[in-house]
Amino acid sequence: MKLYFALTIATLMTACAPSQKAEAQNSASAAASDQASAAIAPLAQAAAATPSFDCAKATLKAETAICADLRLAQLDVEVTRLYDLIGKAPGVDRAALQRQKGIWLNKRNTCATTDNIETCLLNVYAGRISDLRAGYPVARSDTAVSIGPVAWRCPGASDLSTTFINGETSMAYVKWAEKSAVLTQGLSASGARYAITLPEGDYEFWTKGDETMWTAPGSVMMTCTEQKQ
Repeated sequence: MKLYFALTIATLMTACAPSQKAEAQNSASAAASDQASAAIAPLAQAAAATPSFDCAKATLKAETAICADLRLAQLDVEVTRLYDLIGKAPGVDRAALQRQKGIWLNKRNTCATTDNIETCLLNVYAGRISDLRAGYPVARSDTAVSIGPVAWRCPGASDLSTTFINGETSMAYVKWAEKSAVLTQGLSASGARYAITLPEGDYEFWTKGDETMWTAPGSVMMTCTEQKQ
């Protein structure tokens, strides 16, 4: 009888006590969840983006177009974030930064006079993000919404520079030979593929590891290699 009672108590204690394996699994799951949340936070912020200005008070045609397009709203938020980040950095000439911003805003607003205001604004915004990241080390975090610029060496042609902007609609700003285009990420079996069709033809940028396949209107596809810094 005593033996039966002891065995019963032992069984109950074993059933009620959590196993070390279960505790370890729970801890690992919690850690993985925290890491995943930290990794997607910038993307979630971009996906839910509204412009940095009040759309209810927007009067300029460029501002109205930005309010109507999630991609442009995302880019506007990222440009504003970069300007704020750079403006708070030590040693930065804030007066010069504000003058440059004013010049850029004037350029942005002239998109209202173009045939395709959305395409113009995409290029102006993405180009500014690329320039700010290239010109100010404080703006080059690889955990932000934007990444780059990344340099690519292409055989027998002008080299490429790409800046990636992540969000609900992820984009790649590709610059080469005094030209540029903003491509949108699409489906791919492997790597990251960006493409767009513009009046002059089809563009495709398909990156896999340290290489990318680049196709522009009027030229054959070429394989370019990332230039490590």
